[in-house]
Amino acid sequence: MPWSLVLGLIPRKVWLWLIGFITAIFLLQMVLYASAIATLIGYQKSSESEDVQSVDVVNGTAQVSAAVERYRPLFEKYAVKYGVADYVELLLAKTMQESGGRLDDVMQASESLGLPPNTIDDPERSIKVGVQYFADMLKKAGGDVKLALQAYNFGGGFIDYVKEHNHREYSMDIAIEFSQMKYQELKQTGMYSCITPEAAALQACYGDIGYVEAVLSYLKGGVVEGDVRPSGDWVLPIAGALKQTSDYGMRKDPFNGTSTMHRGMDFACTNAVTPIQSVDNGRVVRVSNGGTGYGNSVIIKHQDDLFSHYAHLYSVDVDQGEVVQKSEEIGKCGTTGNSTGPHLHFEVLTKNQYRTDVDPAPYLDL
Repeated sequence: MPWSLVLGLIPRKVWLWLIGFITAIFLLQMVLYASAIATLIGYQKSSESEDVQSVDVVNGTAQVSAAVERYRPLFEKYAVKYGVADYVELLLAKTMQESGGRLDDVMQASESLGLPPNTIDDPERSIKVGVQYFADMLKKAGGDVKLALQAYNFGGGFIDYVKEHNHREYSMDIAIEFSQMKYQELKQTGMYSCITPEAAALQACYGDIGYVEAVLSYLKGGVVEGDVRPSGDWVLPIAGALKQTSDYGMRKDPFNGTSTMHRGMDFACTNAVTPIQSVDNGRVVRVSNGGTGYGNSVIIKHQDDLFSHYAHLYSVDVDQGEVVQKSEEIGKCGTTGNSTGPHLHFEVLTKNQYRTDVDPAPYLDL
């Protein structure tokens, strides 16, 4: 029977249903194909973004000794060789923490080869081995810089532990937990001792639980993700001899003689000379270059409800977003803004905004 007659016997509604069904199947296949391509592209972009994010974490400039800086060409050479060319500043900072450039095994890389500490006696070999080991840890950590840094100190087993117990993410808590566990396993060997009072109190004496922050503290201008861990033990904002010139509270305004609230404490200092220092570890959350009565000023966040404010500075040496360490210089004494002479006006704030001040005296133990 001719095909035309067969087709003619099939009702029109059936044909329409078949055509619709075939069209739906075709469209579904196209959607699934497009979804697969999008997923692949998304995965690639996600992987790339992790690497870029890691570079952002360490994009500062290493503040290192001349003994370490002299090895910069070797770090650049081996960083290129092992695919971590974007991490030269971090590698220099790490070396500052490891040896300060004072040992032949400048990166303390002997143990990564299974050798006793300081077995490597050639600085170039130490750098080659150390850079390669860091590159291996960074790859194993999926680009997580902090995880890779701590693994350099603890060993690659730390990454496996984090994958299993903390969703592959570094944190100080997981570092402490790992150190405690390993110390309990190995303390009978006598090879490990607590290097800080904090580690001793926690019985976290395997490796250095403060290693990540110690390394990153040598990077100036970089962005350190995550929370800053303040010590809670403040130093004075001016080192050395301290002359207080005004208290916190009501006083006579030096400009118009009226009774007004003085929202901080004033300390005498020499214009453009006296260093002003951060009272504790923190992050710079505001830098003002004039424009208000405070003149050039800096606000540093130490915790969610605690900020320190430094005003009337001659110059500012930090940038907004920068992490600073306790006693780190943030600027020079000045007399900018509404000021009758060179001095530091220091405030303690409960929020990152003016007029949330409290008396600084208890915080400075004055």
